[in-house]
Parts: sequence; structure tokens; C-alpha cells
Amino acid sequence: MDLLNDKTNAEATSKYNSDIAFSKAISKAFIQELKELLLRRSKHLLPFDEVKEKLELWHGRDIGLTSVPLNSIVGSQGRYRNFSRHFLPLDENLRNRWKQIETAVASGKDLPPVELYKVCNAYFVKDGHHRISVAKSKNKHSIEAKVFEYDCDASLDDKTELEQIAILETYHKFLKETGLRSARNVDLYLTVLGGYPILMEHIQRHKFYLEKKSGTKISIKEAAVSWYDKIYSPMADLIRKNGIISQFPHRTEADFYIWITKYKRLVFQDIFEPEKVVPDIESYAKIFSNPFRKFRGKLRKHFGFVKY
Repeated sequence: MDLLNDKTNAEATSKYNSDIAFSKAISKAFIQELKELLLRRSKHLLPFDEVKEKLELWHGRDIGLTSVPLNSIVGSQGRYRNFSRHFLPLDENLRNRWKQIETAVASGKDLPPVELYKVCNAYFVKDGHHRISVAKSKNKHSIEAKVFEYDCDASLDDKTELEQIAILETYHKFLKETGLRSARNVDLYLTVLGGYPILMEHIQRHKFYLEKKSGTKISIKEAAVSWYDKIYSPMADLIRKNGIISQFPHRTEADFYIWITKYKRLVFQDIFEPEKVVPDIESYAKIFSNPFRKFRGKLRKHFGFVKY
């Protein structure tokens, strides 16, 4: 007579396999943490509550069930320290629950959909962390989710890192104060912190010129629209035509606008004069796109000294 019947043997095997699977997942998380530490890359999930507060995300709406790419899930509400950026487990205390989910998935049981918050093109976990972790460990590409979406004027995606939240916060405040998102649907994202006060200074100077010319007070939002149409957009067109952006794909038009104006101390209060700017853009491009600088820049980015 068999000491173990088929059912008991199957259960024991399933528990053993799920235990091995968790051990592999937590070991992989440890190796990835070391690798990302050496390369100075972010290994953290984004904390939803912090993102929500800084970007003032107040009104979420239920958009129902949908299939969500696992790689687009980048954050968590409350458990961002328990899992790696790749949703591998970081805490041994997760083992029992993780094993239960893995066993259920391996046996073909239907599990309820996870619950996610959507902010732009990024997703944050409200409920279902272990289900997502197990799905990632099994190399799944998507998961069924109930999604609550928040409107956002910044830009988040699967490449957004924790350090960028401060930039997004200042971007949100800049758009809120200037009204440029609603007036012109602009994309003025910067990759460096401290740039938006510079843009505001340019707008304030343009506002002073407009008021002096007209003899009447105008709002900061009116000045921002005038600055965008008459100064920023023409200069951004010249930057695009120069082609320097293609050599620095991790930078933006707004980055180059600030750097070129700082490079030659250009601040246009009144009207934009292309003939004065083209030589400066060409000079800047010549200096900063030479092979040595580009190679050094790639090395700095690869090792995390230049983040974005």
C-alpha cells in the first residue's frame, strides 16, 4: 500500500515547486539590486501616495476591466518597499502568500483581477502585488486588471524613476501657473531639476515688455501664451532643424532651449530674432556634438552619472 496517495503527492510536489520558485525570484531580485547599484540605476517602485500628492491627482475614475502590460506597472500604493522595480520579492516575509498565489496559478485556478491606478502611461498597484509578482516570474506579458484612471498634466511611463518625481512636481506647478497645457497643449518637459524657474523668469521678462508696450497689466497666463508663440516655438523650430536633438535622444527641446539661452545669455523680452540665434545654435551644436563629448556622455549615462 502506498504511504502517499496521488493527491497527497501532488500537493507536496506543488508546495515544493512553489517554494523553489519563490527562492529563485528573491535571489534574482538580490542579483538585480547589485547590478542596478553598480550601474547607479533606480531599483525602486514609485510610491503612489507621493506621486498623487505632488502631482495633485484628486479625481480618479473607474474605467473597468482591461489587459495591462506588466512592464507598464511601475509603482505601488503602500508596498513599494516590498518588491523590486521588476516586481520581484524583496522580503522573506512574503514567501507564504507568494507561494499560495504561485500554487493557485500553477494549478490553473482563476484569480480575481488585480486593481491598478493609471497615471498617464504608468500604472500603480492598489491590490494584487503577489499576483503581479508571480505573473512576472512566469514571464507573462500582461495581466487582467480593474483600472482607476487619474488625469495628469505631467508625463509618466515605464521609464520614470523616483528621482524624476521632483522634476514632474515642478513641471506640474509650472503648467498650473502658466495655463500652457490647456492653452497650447505644450510639451515642455525638462530632464534636469531647476529649469522651470528659468522658464518662468523668461515669461516674467516677456510679461514686463508686453505691459510696458501696451501700458496695461496682463496676466501671467497671457504672457506665457505670448512667450510660447513668439519666442519659444520659433527657437524650438530652429533647434529641430539643426538636428542636434537626434544626437542626444535622452534630452528634450526644452532642455536645449534653456542650455542655448544660458550658453549665450540670450533672453528675449520682446520679439524673437532668428538671425541672431542660428549662429549660436550652430556653435552650441558644434561644441557639444563632437565625437569625444558624445562618447563621454554615453559612458556617463551608462554608469548612471547622467540619469535622464
